[in-house]
Amino acid sequence: MLKILRKLFFHALVAFALAPTTSFAVPSFARQTGMDCAACHTSFPELTPFGRDFKLNGYTLGERQLMPLAAMMQFSMTSPAKNHDINGVQLMARANEPQFDVLGVFAAGKLTDHAGMFVQWTYSNNGTQNADGKFVGHSGLDNTDIRYVLSHDIFGKNTVFGLNLNNNPSVQDVWNTTPAWGFPFNGPNLPNVPGPAFTSSIIEGGLSQQVAGVGGYFWYDRHLYGELSLYGNANKFFRVLSAGQNWSDGSITRIDGRNNPYWRLAWNEDWGAHSLMVGTYGMQTDIFPDSLNPNGPTNRFTDTALDAQYQYLSDPHIFTLQTTFIHEKQDNRASYDQTCDATLGACLNAKNHLNTFKAKASYLFNRKYGASLAYFNTTGSNDSVAFDNNGINPITKPDTQSYVVQLDYNPWTFARVSLQYTGYTKFDGSRNVDLLGLKPSDRNTLFLNTWFAF
Repeated sequence: MLKILRKLFFHALVAFALAPTTSFAVPSFARQTGMDCAACHTSFPELTPFGRDFKLNGYTLGERQLMPLAAMMQFSMTSPAKNHDINGVQLMARANEPQFDVLGVFAAGKLTDHAGMFVQWTYSNNGTQNADGKFVGHSGLDNTDIRYVLSHDIFGKNTVFGLNLNNNPSVQDVWNTTPAWGFPFNGPNLPNVPGPAFTSSIIEGGLSQQVAGVGGYFWYDRHLYGELSLYGNANKFFRVLSAGQNWSDGSITRIDGRNNPYWRLAWNEDWGAHSLMVGTYGMQTDIFPDSLNPNGPTNRFTDTALDAQYQYLSDPHIFTLQTTFIHEKQDNRASYDQTCDATLGACLNAKNHLNTFKAKASYLFNRKYGASLAYFNTTGSNDSVAFDNNGINPITKPDTQSYVVQLDYNPWTFARVSLQYTGYTKFDGSRNVDLLGLKPSDRNTLFLNTWFAF
């Protein structure tokens, strides 16, 4: 462990030595508003009440910049608790090795008095592993959020009306309870990090950078937020929103039509140093079982979520709580008709469900020293086809329980060093040793990360 820490410390020093002396999280917004990042963020990407207003008002506060550009870089090291299975086969390549992870370039800022954008292009240095085991870099359009807004008084209260175009359901949200901006905010960037095979509902990143969503929202009196957006594949006219994705290799999740709805309703209260939100969100998606054959019947996934967030913002103490519960109904009508074979015992359930619960608490002192504790629990149907982990586990349920402990040090506003530990108490339906000879805790990982922006 000391050897790993020494390696990362040296890596961090190199990164900080090359970093500029003044910068911020998405610095183009800071240059536009003339404000420090602390006005909008507790610790990036968590938003403050002012940061939520800034986003909901279309990123239009301040003066338009000629070149609204910014960039960020991340370096890391990942250490698994156990890196070989019962047969001595390596589970993860490049364990305990310093990595250059990602380079992100942002075009983010005010376009007009009524329009603004947040567009990210990301180069992932180790994002893909070829059949020969070689790691290769890959780049593509990342989270994108483009807005047009108007403001009017309704019953004497200020109301913001907005139109939104994005490529990741919930990336447009302003609370850190929804999947796009939820904790943990980053993690190992290697494709072979030991992890559960199936622990996410479709709304939790299953459509990111593959779809185009167009919708409208309102923000009434800084209390009530409502939104309805419709999603379709990011192809043809919207192909730019999935730039970098390969539509011909079967890796894209193809959805039917352009009327797959995403909804959001939230009530927010701010008083003194306190802020509280309670809300609901969800999405209904019709998905082709074979992405290379986007024709015929589809499976329907309906995700419905409840969420809440509390913030206490003061100097020098900042405390946040977030929680969300997602229930997914899976109507596998298309797959069931195509794969059911009672004589072979390979019949996919006609209907499944998946439940995801997340809770996180964070404390930040003097905006330099932070600590977070999170708990995750996934449960679901017993289905040997939908949730099978390639025969690794004798139990075919997606049930997984894990926790994350993270320590942060922010030496400057543009830099952060994080130590993140992920532990598993249940893994792919089992608390026992699986067919690889591994207990859930054998998949625990230690992740060290440096992040900076300019």
